Amino acid sequence: MFWALCVLDDAFDAAGDGPIAPGPGLRLALALLYAVGDRREEWFDREPYETFWQRATMPATGASDAAAFGRIQDMTSSFNAIARAAGMERDVPLIAAMRRARGKR
Repeated sequence: MFWALCVLDDAFDAAGDGPIAPGPGLRLALALLYAVGDRREEWFDREPYETFWQRATMPATGASDAAAFGRIQDMTSSFNAIARAAGMERDVPLIAAMRRARGKR
């Protein structure tokens, strides 16, 4: 699950500069995390997975800085819920480990 979360982390970073192209890696990572995720509690449906996908690939609409900030907030809360469902809390040590695994600092 760690490597699938690394794919999401990479997409999260790339989406900070604007929408990303929908690719098979992100699709596969989200599908895998959904399939193995624990959805017995707060996230019983596909909402955080769909929200992450939609916000990451959302076409630019000439949005303001406030709209871009809201888009990143939606992605952050969705990423946190997805990681939690995968049995990992998206805290500083996990974020640092994902960045190291991706060759980032």
